[in-house]
Amino acid sequence: MSATPSPRRKPPQMSLAFMLMMMVIFSVISAGFFYASRVPAIQAELEAWTGGSVSSSRETGRLPHIVFIMFTFTSPLLLAGFLSTALAVLRWFQRTQ
Repeated sequence: MSATPSPRRKPPQMSLAFMLMMMVIFSVISAGFFYASRVPAIQAELEAWTGGSVSSSRETGRLPHIVFIMFTFTSPLLLAGFLSTALAVLRWFQRTQ
């Protein structure tokens, strides 16, 4: 039997642009989690899930809760739009040179 050597694949590489894009995405996600940790309604839910004592005397405003929900739903769309626009502008600048 003749053994043919199998071609060696290159290891996958990440470009600098991809790493920066991932950092932007993860920083937006962590900002959402940080904001969620400050919302009293979310804190009360987390305390209930972990078995902590939930005090009903704490005033939980609805505005921070609504802002968090809107941030959660709209941030992926806004981030995708911003990244798409930034890449289009970058390609336009590269094309004009």
